[in-house]
Amino acid sequence: MSFQPYDIYSPRLPKLKPGFFFEIAGKFHQIMVVRNARQDVSDIAAAYTDPGRILNVAISAAYETLHGNIEVSRVVHIQYISVANAAPEVLLKWGTEPLFSKWVNLYIGNSHADLSHPLEVDRWSYDEEMRMSVIKDAGAQTLWFETVEYEVILWEKTPPKKYLKILANGQAVFVEAG
Repeated sequence: MSFQPYDIYSPRLPKLKPGFFFEIAGKFHQIMVVRNARQDVSDIAAAYTDPGRILNVAISAAYETLHGNIEVSRVVHIQYISVANAAPEVLLKWGTEPLFSKWVNLYIGNSHADLSHPLEVDRWSYDEEMRMSVIKDAGAQTLWFETVEYEVILWEKTPPKKYLKILANGQAVFVEAG
């Protein structure tokens, strides 16, 4: 397979620099290192019905790049997803709710999220429970995830004036104090 760079990026998805701050569970953390990753998840050949294939470290170590772990100073921002094949289409869930709509199960295939035109996810993870699962019919499928991994340190000095507050549901909001 040849490398195809994505040609559509959303300018609203942040790619933060070292020195910026997160607020996670009431504590501040400063970014020290930023790493970009693109990972394929191709071991989802079996049929997965509800609750589906959970994409976390307890199932496979290969999914570690999709999860943050504040205990080891890692925060992950899942920015985009691509689907390799048209069928079977997949339903992604974040925790227990569908990822793309709370009320409607939206199944996606490569006509929705081709490798060269990925679908925006925009979810943050700092804990293994902040994870996705996949529901699909029988048949092989490969998913591609575009992520940004942040290495952070605990900040115990004066609270910063600008920071990104990561909520327990995987959403995030910029805060300017003062």
